[in-house]
Amino acid sequence: MKCLKWGVIGPGSVAQRRSMPAIQKAENAELHAILSRDIDRGQRLAQEHGAEISYTDTEAFLTDPQLDAVYIATPVFLHKEQAIAAAQKGLHVLCDKPLSLNPGQSQQILDVCQANNVHLQICFLFRFHSCFQQIRQWLQEERFGTIVHARMPIMKHAPKENDDWHTDPAKSGGGSIIDLGAHSIDLFRWLLGEVTAVSAFCSNFIFQHPVEETGLVMLRFESGAQAVTETSFSAQLSAQILEIYGTDGSVVVYNDNGWKIKTTIGDQTEIIDSQFEDLFQSQFEHFGRCVEGQESPIVVGLDGLRNNQIISAAYQSATSKKVVDLEK
Repeated sequence: MKCLKWGVIGPGSVAQRRSMPAIQKAENAELHAILSRDIDRGQRLAQEHGAEISYTDTEAFLTDPQLDAVYIATPVFLHKEQAIAAAQKGLHVLCDKPLSLNPGQSQQILDVCQANNVHLQICFLFRFHSCFQQIRQWLQEERFGTIVHARMPIMKHAPKENDDWHTDPAKSGGGSIIDLGAHSIDLFRWLLGEVTAVSAFCSNFIFQHPVEETGLVMLRFESGAQAVTETSFSAQLSAQILEIYGTDGSVVVYNDNGWKIKTTIGDQTEIIDSQFEDLFQSQFEHFGRCVEGQESPIVVGLDGLRNNQIISAAYQSATSKKVVDLEK
């Protein structure tokens, strides 16, 4: 099995805590290089995480002859430029979510990756958790009948500083909907199918940032099902993770000293414990197998584009106070 040599662009807190350790644990991955604006910080992180080299110059980083793939973990407004530059050098691209600021930018990324025959994947981590994979299988088997409604709250009390790029819509693309809701919206689409209509509310009355702190997004699917996701930087963490209700039963994922899956069919209820899984490690290993042609991708570039389209429709709805239909 080939070991992909990775370069990390933007070694911030998430990359340090999750992504770079996951690359080192992955059986088919190696952390080769780090790109950081600060030379001392880059060298320190390279030493701490076992990277062979650190760069401050983007061109030198992208032309490293040993590099196979890049992981982009920078602020959203940098994703398009960095993903396109990497793809033009023939490097495979794993990009943090959302793929970009808007659908137009994401389409450009897809086009360049396709033109240069490189693999593009977005960090939609929930797809890699075994509990959601099991639920997807149950839905395909119609275990709960016809799905009618679903709900997924993603809330965490995470106040932002005024100079944090997350609060600048030109750099972030929005607030909690594009940051947190990108995950729930993608999981809904993976589980329930394509979205046909979107309606949303946004508010920022707690911290009064220029972007929404709290959002509520309602989705209608081709199947006729509907779903709602609540996102917030202001509210406390929700113990409810995912709820899906069908004509014959329901499944709920919740946190009670660890994730649990509760299924109810008729008067029969079952609770299954769900163990901690390193989703980042699973993601990097899967990416490597896809590059080698050993597996079909769980996530593709089109998923990133669709995600941006739904999120853009949500912001349009919140502004216009109207339901927004999505083009097929």
